[in-house]
Amino acid sequence: MKNLNATARWIGAIGIIDVLHLTEQMLFGLGELATLKKALVHYYTWFQQPDYGTVLLAMIASATLFSVICAAMAGGMGRVAAGGFVGVIAISEVHHLCETVSAGHYTAGSVTAIPYFAAGVMLFRALLRERRRVPERALGCPPEAAVVR
Repeated sequence: MKNLNATARWIGAIGIIDVLHLTEQMLFGLGELATLKKALVHYYTWFQQPDYGTVLLAMIASATLFSVICAAMAGGMGRVAAGGFVGVIAISEVHHLCETVSAGHYTAGSVTAIPYFAAGVMLFRALLRERRRVPERALGCPPEAAVVR
């Protein structure tokens, strides 16, 4: 990990926090899963065989994952977009804190939502710092679009 830059370290940290977050939810309640299941009931009615709906969801998830990995490996703006995608997912976990405030008591996922959200913010900070250090041409911008600093 010593040779990784800040962006890569924060993405790695988010991966670890994600496992802890899902573990917290498995230990203390899967209420969020019930909501997801209600939404999926309507989704599965679109298919004669529900298994096709599941395979389509797996296909969308894997295509998204591999597209993000490809963009990150390509570098430039693809790397920024991929990091931003991960950051948005991390920051969106703040919804657990909103649920806890609304309920007036602890809800599953709230404890790890705090570092999840913070890591998302730090990832965006690292992406912005990385972008400032890299010349515009390296980010895929044509020379005429480069901003003079």
